[in-house]
Amino acid sequence: MNKTKQNFQQYQRSSILIHAALLTGQVFFASFAVFINQTQGAVVAGDEVLRTMFMIMIPLFFLVTFVVSKLVAGKKLKLAKEVAELKTKMESYRAVNIIKYALLEGTVFFAIITYLLTGELLLLGFAVMIMLLFATYYPTKEKLVRELELNREEQAILEDPAAIVAEVVQR
Repeated sequence: MNKTKQNFQQYQRSSILIHAALLTGQVFFASFAVFINQTQGAVVAGDEVLRTMFMIMIPLFFLVTFVVSKLVAGKKLKLAKEVAELKTKMESYRAVNIIKYALLEGTVFFAIITYLLTGELLLLGFAVMIMLLFATYYPTKEKLVRELELNREEQAILEDPAAIVAEVVQR
């Protein structure tokens, strides 16, 4: 397996690409679900019990995954801050973000699937609201510096185009 070394600009570009690809997938799937519902109708239209169950499950599922995301991210960020090497901090930070993205994305897909099944627009509304929250997780340098509590020396390394801040394993 090859390791590709990344400076901060490359690291940031790949982080943005991951975020954008995941968000785009959510938007496309929601658009597809709306198209299917408009042309074919809901898969299980008229089932009030299922609709009510999903109307309760989606907000609860979101709350659970959001809290778990905050707890896991907080714990992993704390561990990352304690590491001395910047490269390890950056790799840990990317992993934390991917965990946060995955938990939110799972909730979005679940909400979209329930909309596809029931045709209930409120379920699609939940998915859109969670996608908007997901969009606020857009990776920025300022957010990275703040969350990892980087000192001035580490911040200066981010500015150096020759400095390696992460390594990515390529298969």
